[in-house]
Amino acid sequence: MDESITLRRLSVFCMVVDAGGVTRAAEQLLVAQPSVSGQLRSLERSLGATLFVRTGSGLVLTEAGERVYQWAKEVLASSVQVQRDVDDLVAGTAGSLVAGASMAIGTYLLPPVMTALRAERTGADITVQISEPEIALRATQRGTVDLAVTSWIEGEMPDALVGEKLWEEPIVVCASPNGPPHSDSVTLAELAGLPLVGVPTGVSYHRMLVEQLRAHGVPELPAVIRLGHAEAIKEAVAANGWVSLSVGYTMRADLESGRLRAVRIRDAHLVEGIGLYHREAKYFSPLQSAAIEALRELGRSRCAVTHGP
Repeated sequence: MDESITLRRLSVFCMVVDAGGVTRAAEQLLVAQPSVSGQLRSLERSLGATLFVRTGSGLVLTEAGERVYQWAKEVLASSVQVQRDVDDLVAGTAGSLVAGASMAIGTYLLPPVMTALRAERTGADITVQISEPEIALRATQRGTVDLAVTSWIEGEMPDALVGEKLWEEPIVVCASPNGPPHSDSVTLAELAGLPLVGVPTGVSYHRMLVEQLRAHGVPELPAVIRLGHAEAIKEAVAANGWVSLSVGYTMRADLESGRLRAVRIRDAHLVEGIGLYHREAKYFSPLQSAAIEALRELGRSRCAVTHGP
């Protein structure tokens, strides 16, 4: 192996794989496409192996490319962690923590946990990055975030990650005080006849809802409009007398104020699993370990609320 391999070349290579092609990687890196192609050719020369083959659908990793991709992710994640550890030592701070989160979790669940943690630790450097779950998990794999809290992913665990389901949060019908339905519970069949505010198709929350509804023999519910954030959805429900399928924690303040009400679904138990993810080989600083324990404690308290004694 040529010693001229650089972290920059490995980073560009991983970006091309994750983005699905040279053009998209160049757009994300804000550089010209030939620059990215040149980095890939240089990496292949240094390794003495072909990493990609071109097919009708785009670039596909060779067997060597697959092996280099796994290795490159570990190298990049370790380099990021080392630099942050050194920065903490030089600055004399109380440690740093970068958490990735999906939008609703990062908006409603993580801020109270992280602000309480910061209040206890003067000098701690805490950042919460909000994105789609898939992006948060890729950032966790690369080591650019220490942990991710997103909707729980059923099935095979993403490569090099460890996952822990913290709890399941009920999904209920969010309704305005005087709007439909005119009862405190509905069936899925009744819900299909209500004016529903949905989320954009293709996002993880939409996929999760569709899978659970199909498990109950219900096709995708029609939507009068699709909005991308819980606050916009709640505003549409309150202002128009519509309804939505919302996670309980996004409605807490609105229920207390009487702005919205929660309607139970009688014939289905819809939930959002809350998952904690981190790299399998991750070393946790005291601050990061405290954050994980605080999240677990939140999970225990939410389980007590949702399931009762």
